[in-house]
Amino acid sequence: MIICKGPRNQNTTHQGDPPPARVTIRFQNDDTKAFDGQALKGGGTIGRTMTAKGEPVCLAAGQAASRPESVVVNIEACRRLAGLLSSQTIPPAREDSALPWMSPEEVGNFYLLLVAICYQTSPRDRPPLEGYVEGLHLRGWDYLSAKLEAAARNDLTILSPGFWARITPEGVQQLFRDCTLGDRLSDPTGRARIIRDLGRKMLRQSWDFAAQMYDASGGRIATGNTNLLSLLAQFRAYDDPVRKKSFFFLELMQNAGLWKYVDPGDLGAPVDYHEVRGHLRIGTVEIRDPDLHAKLLAGNEVSADQDVCIRRAVHEALMLVSEYSGLRNRGQLHYLFWNVFRSCCTRENPHCISCPPTCSLPARYVPLAMFPDGQRRCPFSMVCQSAGREPKLLEHVVNTDYY
Repeated sequence: MIICKGPRNQNTTHQGDPPPARVTIRFQNDDTKAFDGQALKGGGTIGRTMTAKGEPVCLAAGQAASRPESVVVNIEACRRLAGLLSSQTIPPAREDSALPWMSPEEVGNFYLLLVAICYQTSPRDRPPLEGYVEGLHLRGWDYLSAKLEAAARNDLTILSPGFWARITPEGVQQLFRDCTLGDRLSDPTGRARIIRDLGRKMLRQSWDFAAQMYDASGGRIATGNTNLLSLLAQFRAYDDPVRKKSFFFLELMQNAGLWKYVDPGDLGAPVDYHEVRGHLRIGTVEIRDPDLHAKLLAGNEVSADQDVCIRRAVHEALMLVSEYSGLRNRGQLHYLFWNVFRSCCTRENPHCISCPPTCSLPARYVPLAMFPDGQRRCPFSMVCQSAGREPKLLEHVVNTDYY
């Protein structure tokens, strides 16, 4: 049994805490695999329930639980999805902008800042973050990244901890204001608080660059007494128990060719709301608790513990798909899932039958969406239990700045 001890208060930092226990998956033969050392045959599920104290608990199939599992990973659905992916050529993980004009140290600070403030860019019941950068209409992460890069071209001090330590909500709004659409970035006060915390703590450590964290860790993600996950967790922006931002930042630095890790197997996959929505719809993750399922259907807010439980299950599903497909590259799968789910598996109008002309799927993923009948549609529609069916689940609602 794996006890996943996430804090009940999301504002609690984790400085000095060890990283969470790692879940390992290995193949024993064609029909059996081990999940954290426990053999799992063929199909079945890995379940997550909650302890009396509200801590998520992961249960392998066949283990007894004091009450029914709240959230389960459907192993057979993971196998079906992996089978589909194993027959495809998956594009490598990469960003559209490689930042060639920045020094390696500046790239590290750019991504450390960018990932720290990347959350709720498409909030429910509010206009999404979007705008124009150099004549291109961009949304969400793409706008956030391009706008920050444009600002840094004009003034590189924006990438310094000294600048971060003094930033105000008005300063955040000014950085990301669009000349046409105005202020579309939500929570400028919260983002300014996160940036100030990042800057002040880096100055306290006498760090000018994220690269100094890498040097202090010896390139270790999760092993040893001083590692990147524990160093990142001292910052308010990066103290998520599921490590979404930490994994994403480390993945970006690896994809940029700047950081290599001693323990690359400990680089988990970042999980955001697009991936939660997609895996719930495909069926790789199932909500078994009736009350929790009703919350998702009604769009009611879930607790912090329930959020952690769901996201950890999605993370485990992605790890299983990575192993079953033979790809064994969680970052590559993360980019695939994130791009497909945000482009094709949208909240209101998913592309189960066909993609409209406005589909924003990046060109490198379009071949995966082309089918023998000539139709272009969601690449996962053949194995998705929600394709053509209603109602479709949405991602859960939670008040968080983790993603």
